[in-house]
Amino acid sequence: MSQKPHVLFVDDEENILQGLRRGFRGKRKEWSMSFAVGGKNALEILEDNEIDIIVSDMRMPEMDGAELLEKVKEKSPDTTRIVLSGYAENEAILKVVGPAHQYFAKPCDFEVLERSITRILSLRSMIDEKGIRAKITGLESLPSLPDIFMRVLHTIADKDAHVQEICGLIELDLGLKSQILRISNSAFFGVPQQVTKLETALNLLGLNTIRSLALLEGFFRVFRKQDDLIDILGDLSENSMSIAKLSGQLASKLNLSEQQLDWASSAGALSHIGTLYIATEEPEIFKHASNKADATSKPIFEFEQEFMGYHHAAIGGYILGLWGFPIEICEAVAFHHTPHDWEGEEAPIITCVYFAQLFTQLMADVNQEEAEILSRLKQDSFLQSQLNFDDQDIEAFIQTAIQNFKSN
Repeated sequence: MSQKPHVLFVDDEENILQGLRRGFRGKRKEWSMSFAVGGKNALEILEDNEIDIIVSDMRMPEMDGAELLEKVKEKSPDTTRIVLSGYAENEAILKVVGPAHQYFAKPCDFEVLERSITRILSLRSMIDEKGIRAKITGLESLPSLPDIFMRVLHTIADKDAHVQEICGLIELDLGLKSQILRISNSAFFGVPQQVTKLETALNLLGLNTIRSLALLEGFFRVFRKQDDLIDILGDLSENSMSIAKLSGQLASKLNLSEQQLDWASSAGALSHIGTLYIATEEPEIFKHASNKADATSKPIFEFEQEFMGYHHAAIGGYILGLWGFPIEICEAVAFHHTPHDWEGEEAPIITCVYFAQLFTQLMADVNQEEAEILSRLKQDSFLQSQLNFDDQDIEAFIQTAIQNFKSN
């Protein structure tokens, strides 16, 4: 960004705004900040300024947070929309699930809110084309496969349904899974921790909440266009599950912490969120890029970059940043094809997801011998910098992964 990002804070109580001014005084050199008393004042500021992020209270007189964010979405679709509110009744919260990207409950630790804003701004910088970014920011949900969606609806309508049964269905659909994890990674329904496992998310949210969300227009969206893409989207979910499994296994082999293992698995599972976006929102570009990739045996992300200026990894990382996922997951998704572009040193989560996607890509070529696959992995400069290929345990891990992949 050539100028400082602009963050707008909105509340109907002046003392709350004064607290936010004091709390974020240290960010004045990095951010431009405006403070609006109520929704009307916020819209006036929006008329005269480009706002990157708006942080609004929910319960305000004349215009509540849900109405304000709907207007902001219409007037400035590129603006990231965050709710900061102490109003926690489910009926009110459901009103902002659509227009808000994230929800924080008052009282909120300034450091938590600052980390979220910083994460969003960092990932926004990867998509510097405002028109494309505005379209991505305008998403309320990613589409789900019709068959899986209907089976989930039927199952959650059953009062005797079990979480494990619903979890098994949602795991088959990348769009559904991303939405459930999105909610569990925000404070929409008072979930006390960031969650990366689907079954944990469902247990914390409860089936009544899932039923309410299923009835909420726009929260779950069924993909009904381009029937020829249905099978591709199914394969996409299956491939993501394979990447998640292998990424988690490598994290375990590297003796990463339990939290890092969860991040590695979740980033693998969500690594193709951006592909889902391109396939369903830009289907012609997706088909064109797919055809070129098939004809040249080059990775599809190279042609996405050529045709759009951006590829699915960067788009996926940005979407997850908007939705409040941990930065470790966002970065791993954003750089899972281009880890050399990551500006850092040790990158265990990126390493796990990059290895898993490269491995599955190599295994897709049935003509490659085991020794050739092992050689290709060892020759990769990023993996050389992150993995000790002289360690016999690492080589044994790869050989076992090859055998497991072939047997499946």
